[in-house]
Amino acid sequence: MEGIKKFSKVTLVVVLITSVLLGYFAKDIRFDYDFEAFFPEEDPETKFFQEHRHRFESDNDFIFIALKNEPSIFQYDFLKRVDGFADSISQDSVVRQVQCLTNLDEYIKTPFSPLPFKRPYLDVEKPENYSKDSIRIFENNHLVNFFINEKSNAILVFIKHAQFLSKVKCDALKLRIDDLLAHYQLSDFKYAGRTIGLKYYIHKMQYETGLFIGLSFILVIGFLYLSFKSFWGIWVPLSIVSLSMLWIVGFMALFGQPINLILTVLPSIIFVVAMSDVIHLVSKYMDELRAGKNKIDAIKTAYREVGIATLMTSFTTAIGFISLLTVNMAPIKDFGIYTAIGVMLAFVLAYTLLPALLVLTKVPKIADQSITENIWYKILHKLFAALIKKRKLVISVFIVTLIVSIGGTLLVQSNYFLLEDLSKQSSLRKDYEYFDKEFMGLRPFELSVHVKDKTKNVYSPEVLNEIEKTTNYLENEYGLKHCFSIVSILKLANKAEHGGQKSFEVLPDTIDTKKFIKQITTFDEESLKLIVDSTKMYTRISSTIGDIGRYAIEDKNKAFLKFIVENSDKSLIEFKLTGTAHLLDRNMTKLSKNLMLGLLLSIGIIGLIMGFIYRSFKMVMIALVVNLLPLIMISAVLGFAGIDLKVSTAIIFTISFGIAVDDTLHFMSRFRLELNKGKSHLYALKRTFLSTGRAIVLTSLIICAGFLLLMFSDFLGTFYVGLLISLTLFFALLADLFLLPILLLVFYKRRDK
Repeated sequence: MEGIKKFSKVTLVVVLITSVLLGYFAKDIRFDYDFEAFFPEEDPETKFFQEHRHRFESDNDFIFIALKNEPSIFQYDFLKRVDGFADSISQDSVVRQVQCLTNLDEYIKTPFSPLPFKRPYLDVEKPENYSKDSIRIFENNHLVNFFINEKSNAILVFIKHAQFLSKVKCDALKLRIDDLLAHYQLSDFKYAGRTIGLKYYIHKMQYETGLFIGLSFILVIGFLYLSFKSFWGIWVPLSIVSLSMLWIVGFMALFGQPINLILTVLPSIIFVVAMSDVIHLVSKYMDELRAGKNKIDAIKTAYREVGIATLMTSFTTAIGFISLLTVNMAPIKDFGIYTAIGVMLAFVLAYTLLPALLVLTKVPKIADQSITENIWYKILHKLFAALIKKRKLVISVFIVTLIVSIGGTLLVQSNYFLLEDLSKQSSLRKDYEYFDKEFMGLRPFELSVHVKDKTKNVYSPEVLNEIEKTTNYLENEYGLKHCFSIVSILKLANKAEHGGQKSFEVLPDTIDTKKFIKQITTFDEESLKLIVDSTKMYTRISSTIGDIGRYAIEDKNKAFLKFIVENSDKSLIEFKLTGTAHLLDRNMTKLSKNLMLGLLLSIGIIGLIMGFIYRSFKMVMIALVVNLLPLIMISAVLGFAGIDLKVSTAIIFTISFGIAVDDTLHFMSRFRLELNKGKSHLYALKRTFLSTGRAIVLTSLIICAGFLLLMFSDFLGTFYVGLLISLTLFFALLADLFLLPILLLVFYKRRDK
């Protein structure tokens, strides 16, 4: 006994030292939000996008600020403040360009001027000309819906900043913008862009991570009190759970892994998984104490009979998360790796710190209560008797549920929106939706144009005609309000050449084209570099569109690609869709499919492990049926509720299966153990139901409640993870309590042992 206590004290010291070290690293954990991390590095589309961006620039390093004024922006005091703001923010060290109606000029050439001269579209200092200026502004299609909305009650300030700004610089720039908006008394505004989104997302992730951890503590304390009704029953399990979470966060910080949007749910997962291990072990320990065993023997029996099942469940849960490595996206892989590591760290603590605490602490008073007096025993005893009597009815109910669920599964769709992670109440989402409604939208459209004929270049008449034909389709059929391209630049130059006459906003002839390109190269070479690369063999067509969803974009892209095939000269020019939005659509579609493949792999591996342990094909099939049914049921929920299959909803299947199978394994392991003790088939099943049922119900309710906490998130993805996993695990609980015992009774016989 003294030797065991001494070893327990050494274990406790080692665990505490390790916890202090990992706690030291945990304080440096970082938060990160980079949606481009979802782009597979080895994917040809990603490589093409990177090459395209290297030729020109990023399509995401900008800020849109819409400044509203009722009934119209054409008021001197308002425009004066807007102009002051635009001029002030342009002085910021990371700002490269600021464009607004108050500082935009059009170039005009008259018969009396050898070179075009510039005049402002809107002369702020001459309010008497506002009426005339407004008419001229609305005659220019490239200004309307971009720099001013059609209602003329909002003006847009376009801020282009240095590429790939760090979070610190993004925060500083946003703070500078906010200060200037307040200084110029521009209080009615909407803004959007990577800088704005980065600050919003990271702030929300930091807040919600802390919120979920705090709520998880409150939840676990409440459940533990109701379960054990003693201080011992709270602080011992809570110690294991708390250190499990601390260890994985410290481990991530040690290896430089930041918490991203997906990893914000990691603490909640580790919390509930660790609690599951602890409750199964502590419950068995209590049962053995109540049976009259001394403390040491009770600990040994608990770990001998439940420990193997706990090892299996930890291993299978880890496999479920490791299967996410099949997804070729860094954030998903990181989530799978670190969650699997967290699960195994929780297991290590359950096998080191927990037994040490059980040895070094006094036997809790709750152990004095007779097992037959326990309310759980009475409830489970009645439930088991009812199950045996009504087993045909139970099986019939599950069969009907399966048929209905398959029907619901067939209704599932896989749409995707850029703003899907933001709740409808989110201030950022409301701002983004405003730009979709009042301006051109915020979803980038990017088209690469490659001149294949080596004897031509971007400025060749044949190439320009092809680009114009494509641009016309995009603006008239695809739904883009205005396209920025070499053609649009040349049209404006030709218009300027002819005194600003609208009728001359067409492609110039070859001689004028050369002259215009020379002028632009002389006066504004940097702008030209944004549209034509140095080889003159590549150019781009850029625009934005509203966040209309993947299905709508796919339909538009199919029609557009068909137009290209039927109407473009493929020997002369090649068009290729690219850009951040295009890659997100493409990779999110592949992601859902890869997650399903990962789930199948997880099911296969876990099935093989169970087959090796139980040496029974029937046991494996029973376990898979019990755990696949809840997945089909949650698919039906998606279908009937009209919830799209996307990252946040597809990932729940892998998470749920890895966790749900734990209780099944605990039940089946105890059942085999009772059979090996020589008990009859029915009695072994009854003893398993009574002894394991309580722990299964407790752990399932804690896990469900733990995931339900995620519904407090402002991110819809996290909200759905919490809601749908909770539902899935609740369905799994029903299957374990009602279906599993009947299947074992009917289909598993003693000879299969």
